[in-house]
Formats: sequence, C-alpha cells, structure tokens
Amino acid sequence: MLRGTDALEHLDSTMSGSVQSVERALAILELLGNADVHLGISEIAQSSKLPPSTAHRMLATLMELGYVEQNPETSKYTLGVRILQLRGAVIGHLTLGVHAMPVMKSLMNRVNETVHLAILNQGEVVYIERVEGLKTQGMYTRIGKRAPAHCTALGKVMLAFTPQHGWYEQVVHRNGLRRYSPTTITTEEALLAELKHIRQNGFAVDNGETGECVRCVAGPIYDYTGSVVAALSISGPQAQVTPGRVPELSVAVLGACQSISEKLGFTASLEL
Repeated sequence: MLRGTDALEHLDSTMSGSVQSVERALAILELLGNADVHLGISEIAQSSKLPPSTAHRMLATLMELGYVEQNPETSKYTLGVRILQLRGAVIGHLTLGVHAMPVMKSLMNRVNETVHLAILNQGEVVYIERVEGLKTQGMYTRIGKRAPAHCTALGKVMLAFTPQHGWYEQVVHRNGLRRYSPTTITTEEALLAELKHIRQNGFAVDNGETGECVRCVAGPIYDYTGSVVAALSISGPQAQVTPGRVPELSVAVLGACQSISEKLGFTASLEL
C-alpha cells in the first residue's frame, strides 16, 4: 500500500498521465479533422510526434468510441460518425441562436424585460443567448451558465414537453431536486404535477425558485421534427414581473417561440 508522499506522487503521476492521454487523443482528432485525405498509422504517428505503438493504441480506443473510423481496404483512418454528430449539435445550436436573436430583440423591446434562450443538456439548463432588458440591466446571466432544470421556468418547460424517459433519471436521481428557496420543487410527485400543469397551460413560470427575487415566464421551441430543442424566457425582478403580468407575458413569449420554431421548420401552432 502506498502511503504519505508516495501516494501523492502516484496520484500526481496518474493524473498527469490521464491529461497527457487526453491531449494526445485530441491531437489525433485535430490532425484527422484538418486532413484532406485518410491518414495511415505512420503519417499520424509522425505528424503527432507519437511512437507508432502509442498512436495505434490511441486510434484503437477512439475507434471503439466511434470518434475514428478505419477504411478496411486501405487501413487508413478518418473521423468517425460520432464526431460528425457532435459537429452537427454545435452547428445546430449556432443556427438556433442566429434564428432566435432577431425575435429575442423584438420580444425584449415589447416587454422591456430580459430574454433568455436555453437548451437542455444532461438534465440541466444551459444558457446560449441573452438580450438584456431596458429596465433590468445588471441582471446578468453568463452565456454558457448551467442551472438546475427543476427550479427554472426554462428547464421546467423543456422537461414538460420532452418525453420523460429522456430526462427523468438524470434530473431526479443524478442531479437531485435540491432546494434553493421556499418555493423550490423538491419531490418527484410535486415535479410531475407541475409539469402536467405546464403542459395544460403551454408555458412555465418560475416564482423565485432558484433563490433569486426573480420571476420568469418560459415557452418551448420546436424543430422540424416536432421535438423541443430549446426554450425562451422573459425574466425580471418580481417587483416588475408581477403575477398580474403573467398572462400578457405568456402570450408574448409563446408568440416568440412560435416564430423561432417556424424558422426551424415547425409547422404546428403553439396556443394557450
């Protein structure tokens, strides 16, 4: 058994080796991605400055994971389908932002509150675009910020209109229904009841459930397949976004969601 300094040195060595392996794998992926033709093992080893045995081992692992493919006739390598799927996801999010931004600006000018665009990833909300409201400057949300899905209007509306098997284990059991304020939903039964209510209304509301004195109203965004791919919200201090404004804001946000969804090829209508 390793003890004291020896254990720490072993841990450091293991972590350094893991980081080096990741760096080597990414170098190979970048090399294949920038190549105009398929590459052989000797070309990959030489260009990446790796021993052929190491390059072969890395390629075997990347092939097993689907990130690299090997031509059975030439034995040369190229990027695999899984890389293309990741690339498509990135491009899809960029395209979503391009389509959404003009609508978001128009919505902000209409309601004078901050507008957020977000996606669902691994059971969490990820903010990908923001238009700051004229009256809510300073209510800053960092692009790329992650937030729990069970206590945000954006998250709840995406959960409500996404098949339960696609998120339930991640949200309820892995991430957990953590309490952030007295209004946070913390039980499975309460969450499912809330999502049923959202499906009936067509939109979601967050009443300070993250612990901030903010109220948000959110609607779902669909793509051409009829799947929810994102959500749009109107957010502001509870003193400004009062319960009395929720009907007006829900109509406004769903209209904006309809416009963005149509740009993505969705043909049905979002109605209250």
